[in-house]
Amino acid sequence: MSIGRRLIDLARAELNSLLDRAARADEDDDFGTSTDHLSDRELEEELERRRQARQEAERAAQGARRTSTRASEPLGEGPGGRRRPEFRRSSSDDSNSVRRAYAALEVPPGSNFETVRRAYRTLMRKYHPDLHTATPEKQKAANEITQKLTDSYKLLEKKLRK
Repeated sequence: MSIGRRLIDLARAELNSLLDRAARADEDDDFGTSTDHLSDRELEEELERRRQARQEAERAAQGARRTSTRASEPLGEGPGGRRRPEFRRSSSDDSNSVRRAYAALEVPPGSNFETVRRAYRTLMRKYHPDLHTATPEKQKAANEITQKLTDSYKLLEKKLRK
């Protein structure tokens, strides 16, 4: 057996032992972050709850941006009582698919590529199908989630790297 082959076998053995240790650490997780115990419906409800929390945070952040600089001026009205736009977005951000991509990756719209990349990797570590092999239903749900995350990441990568 060649030295190269021995090194490859050794690397595989080390990688397998690390994966086994990581799996055991996930089983011993006392923080409640593991989603292995959730059914497909519960997993979808958890995702929806997180989306709603993120949307509420975005609305609160937008509300802070919209506050009037003049105390006498009602919110959303310019001089002379004319309505002014409450929040302007660039035309590229108006695309529904881009907004959905930001929402899927749980980052605020307009985030830079590095933030998007970090969020994508974090979510992939959490929802990767290989981590949810306990039941076929969970693995199928994880496959759908990771496919959605990957599509969102690719879209934002294309948009942000222009």
